[in-house]
Amino acid sequence: MTAAQLRDLVASTDPTPGGGFVSIVAATLGVASIKKGVTVSLKKSAADFARHQVLLDLSSRASALMAALTELADADSLAFQSYLKASALPRTTEGERAFRRAGKEDGLVRATRIPLEAAAEMARALECAEAAARLVDSHVRSEVLAGEMLLRASIRSVLLSVDANLSGISDPVLRDALKLQRNELERAATLPETTAR
Repeated sequence: MTAAQLRDLVASTDPTPGGGFVSIVAATLGVASIKKGVTVSLKKSAADFARHQVLLDLSSRASALMAALTELADADSLAFQSYLKASALPRTTEGERAFRRAGKEDGLVRATRIPLEAAAEMARALECAEAAARLVDSHVRSEVLAGEMLLRASIRSVLLSVDANLSGISDPVLRDALKLQRNELERAATLPETTAR
């Protein structure tokens, strides 16, 4: 799929890919930008063994974060599709209605947990950005800082998906636990930026 095709699909009336997917993809690109800064800096870092080793570790962490976020972007769309499928189930009898309610609830919980998991990965990526900003070569530092900014915005935006789903979860204990997790992750995005400009 080209960038233009993805753009048009997001802009279409199709329910997926939606805002959660878009937020997670933006975060993935943010991590990719951080990795670019690290990768370029690795080219001439061998003379400083300690710095080289930390950059290698950051490169590995960034790769793992990109892979995890990519999977979560796809999982986000699949979770919402399962909710839509459950919503379309028959509801003529009480048994059908109960089965439909359970399916919708399961889909809604999954569609809430996945953005939370993605936000947690993004918060870990912010730690990676903080470390990378101190170590990368000056001419690629902007790549890391741009990635950090995308991550902060992506955490806030992916949590909007959580907000949209929370009220539909009928179990108050689960709903409160998910809301608490959501609020903790939002704090990670709103902490002062630690990368000196």
